[in-house]
Amino acid sequence: MMVDMTFLHNILTEKYTEAHLDALLQMIDRLHDAAVVGAVNNVATLDTRDLIGWLDDIIFTAEETIRELQEHTHSTAPSGRAGWSEN
Repeated sequence: MMVDMTFLHNILTEKYTEAHLDALLQMIDRLHDAAVVGAVNNVATLDTRDLIGWLDDIIFTAEETIRELQEHTHSTAPSGRAGWSEN
């Protein structure tokens, strides 16, 4: 598969900040809040099956990223971020 080098460069040089990750967490938390009350249609345009597929892909990618980070840093730190508390 041919990879566009400009695209690859942009991906590898993008700096993700705490704000980026917080926005992702807030989006998923809002989706969860809607799912709890059966109102996902109010916050998502995807049908349930597609939404579950996307969430499965997000979870898989996040878990793989954690494994890679731990492998490259030899980290065994517990999961969760400092200062996080469930509301």
